[in-house]
Amino acid sequence: MSTEASSPPCRILLLFAHPSQARSEVNSVLFNAAKQHKAVTAVDLYAEYPDFNISIEREQQRLLEHDVIIFQFPIYWYSTPAL
Repeated sequence: MSTEASSPPCRILLLFAHPSQARSEVNSVLFNAAKQHKAVTAVDLYAEYPDFNISIEREQQRLLEHDVIIFQFPIYWYSTPAL
């Protein structure tokens, strides 16, 4: 019997920013697979903020509630999407 307390599960926040999901061959598949895991909070930023009016307080709270942050986005001409 171990005397160590078991650690709580790692909470993962996946921030997905893809402006053209319908044309995605890989990112959408990965994002949809990640949504199936209970330890992952998967957030589609373009769906939540179509007008680009991001709630700073909401996103800061999400960051505080998670242990691991993953940014998932396509690369356009060696840059990231606007959102």
